Amino acid sequence: MDGKPAITRRTMLATLSGIAAVSTGIKTVAAAEPSSELPRRPSRKISKVEKEYLRLLPLWQGERKQFSPSSDTHDYWRGPHGRAIIALGPAIIPYLIQELRRGDFFFNVPLEWITNADISNGNTDLSEQDNAQLWLKWWDGTNLETKR
Repeated sequence: MDGKPAITRRTMLATLSGIAAVSTGIKTVAAAEPSSELPRRPSRKISKVEKEYLRLLPLWQGERKQFSPSSDTHDYWRGPHGRAIIALGPAIIPYLIQELRRGDFFFNVPLEWITNADISNGNTDLSEQDNAQLWLKWWDGTNLETKR
């Protein structure tokens, strides 16, 4: 610990939602309590984001096959569909968490890029599976300190 306050899930979502609302002009949705279920659809704006995410997901899954020779999970998100998913911003965090719960650790990358958080606090020895567990603890409200 370096004396910096811990970044909680609620704080991160509130901050990112505010940023997204300012940049897109949409109303924000208050951070919900941690849950393994997908969030309720509080507005049509969120529903449109969900629809777009669900449209892009299978396209990205096909797209990521071209990056299979790479061991860098960041490469898998550099294509147009990966970038489009990330561009959806904080509203898709619950969906990314759901993918992690299903065991797809490739979703560590968009979580990192959307939240701008280093979930492993610079520990490069952790596996992608370990990082996925840290993201799940963060989402579930375990007080983790993160840097950035």
